[in-house]
Amino acid sequence: MAYKITHRSRAQEIRFPTQAAAERYAEQLAGGLGNWTVVEAGQAEAGAEPRDEEVR
Repeated sequence: MAYKITHRSRAQEIRFPTQAAAERYAEQLAGGLGNWTVVEAGQAEAGAEPRDEEVR
């Protein structure tokens, strides 16, 4: 199952093949896990509100 990390204060998102890989990257190379939210790819972020978008 794929995972993604989303930065908490800027519009940046990175996908990974596993949760462990996502957390390891955030912790070691991207300023610490506290700066990122880890979620399953395809899932909304925790606390994110769904957007109403019109499909044409």
